[in-house]
Amino acid sequence: MTNRFDGIIFDIDGTVARGKKILPGVLDTLEELRRRDIHFAFFTNDNSNTISFWVDRLAGMGIEARPEEVLTSALIAAEATAQLHSTKKILPVGNVGLIEALKAKNLTLLDFEEADQAEVVVMGKDNNFDQARLNIVCQAIWNGAEFLATNYDPKVPTATGFVPASGPMVKAVAYATGQEPLVTGKPSHWSGEMAMKILGATPERGAVIGDQLGTDIAMGNNAGLFSILVLTGVTTQEQADAAQDEMKPDLVLPDINQLIKWLDKRF
Repeated sequence: MTNRFDGIIFDIDGTVARGKKILPGVLDTLEELRRRDIHFAFFTNDNSNTISFWVDRLAGMGIEARPEEVLTSALIAAEATAQLHSTKKILPVGNVGLIEALKAKNLTLLDFEEADQAEVVVMGKDNNFDQARLNIVCQAIWNGAEFLATNYDPKVPTATGFVPASGPMVKAVAYATGQEPLVTGKPSHWSGEMAMKILGATPERGAVIGDQLGTDIAMGNNAGLFSILVLTGVTTQEQADAAQDEMKPDLVLPDINQLIKWLDKRF
């Protein structure tokens, strides 16, 4: 039997887990994918935390993932920055996850005191973002720096509700400068393309599996991946049926436990 895919991107919450609890049957599916030598990675739009944080968090759910099997929007932003601006001076605006990812690409990173030298601004969520930092970032862009951002997510869930995510900070800079950033996280095509590059697969042999039309499925469609919606998260079958073309999944499954059965039946 020939595998349909060489690389698969899994969303996390609503796809392989709900909150901090793994969904039933996920481990069996992942084990079978490993047996078939189908590479996969877990992709989160989080850009604040490090890869090791997510490896530990997945382990806490019972999923043993290697560091190379975890992708964050910070990692994708670093890949895109290295591809587009490898020799330029970068002003990073974000937390430890973004800084770590950019450092790993051996890019020239500036401190805020050196922001007047910035040729590129790469922005994620910054816990120290304030009026003074807003001014520094805007001045860099007004002085000609390119503008990249990890994502436009408006909020992230917490145990007690929500907190603002990267989007409000990025929007503030975009609004003040009149310059929209190149957004590399979900649902941009950069996410899918860079993820496949990291997995060593071509888009034609890649898939994304997630529970959200506007992020996971749209990303897959934008990058030319095979997009699979699972109904274990926020999206219903009715919503999938009514989705616009750019968010229409190629396949809908009740859960990822049906993936292997579908592969065996289809191929």
